[in-house]
Amino acid sequence: MASLCCLLILFVFNSRLYSQIIYTDIPDATPNATYPLDLNNDSIVDFLIQFDSIDKVMCKPQNNNAYSGNFVGGVHLPWALSADISICDTMATWYDSNNPGTMAWGTSIGYWVGETNKYLALKLIVGTNTYYGWARFDVTTTSTSFTIRITPTREYPKYLHTDGTNARRYY
Repeated sequence: MASLCCLLILFVFNSRLYSQIIYTDIPDATPNATYPLDLNNDSIVDFLIQFDSIDKVMCKPQNNNAYSGNFVGGVHLPWALSADISICDTMATWYDSNNPGTMAWGTSIGYWVGETNKYLALKLIVGTNTYYGWARFDVTTTSTSFTIRITPTREYPKYLHTDGTNARRYY
């Protein structure tokens, strides 16, 4: 009987350790200029995804928010992640508003050129809380347009897999 009680207590406490997922269901969009991305529906723009006239798609974090990527040849490049990649603080490098990222430029610069159903790793800072999430995108092979699909976030310190299996809203 005592072992059954211990198992029940462990189950109850373990279920409280998981972070909540906040799922923001946005309609698929193919903007032609700038898309203001608000990950947590608080009416504050967290990221600007911008297309400009020289066939370039940019990720511009706002405030203290950041994206994950690397720095190659003088250009900040956000990763185009496949499904089942964990998004957490230990990802290679996070770049904030001081370092906007080139997702795709022309037909050859950036990890996003011609990619479909790839994930942009995002770090959202709200007050003293840090959240990790992603936005799923498609970018054309000429970098002349992009489509934003869905954007769930997960509360720190847990992580979210990009497979979308946890893409539900928890209250």
